[in-house]
Amino acid sequence: MLEGIICPNCGASLEDVDIKESLTCRYCKVNLKDRKYLDFLEYLMANGLIEDLDFFDQKVYSEDVERLEPDDEEDVDPAEFEKKKDIFSLYESEMEMYKQKAEDEEIKGYEDFEGIEEEWEDFNQRDSKDSES
Repeated sequence: MLEGIICPNCGASLEDVDIKESLTCRYCKVNLKDRKYLDFLEYLMANGLIEDLDFFDQKVYSEDVERLEPDDEEDVDPAEFEKKKDIFSLYESEMEMYKQKAEDEEIKGYEDFEGIEEEWEDFNQRDSKDSES
């Protein structure tokens, strides 16, 4: 039970029992199931006072429901997506080529560097200790 529910039209105090029976204000007789009071209806839904609000109701959600006619759809060029696929394939094959070249020439990867497993502070201080000795 919520306290302080007021009619968004006239400002009169509403009882949750009255709201559950019908979505009309008993003082100003306005039908609250209208797009104009959408925020109020969603508040009531969030607090469990009404449970049967239809989200496909044209009276309430008329502006939110889009109707797409076949003519309204955007033209999509499939060739544009094919170009991206080809570029990505080139990138993948180029990466494979570099990996193979690195393996063949035994190029050091980042995981091969000395000190990779050390704490960064120890690694940084190691050089200063070597120069002091």
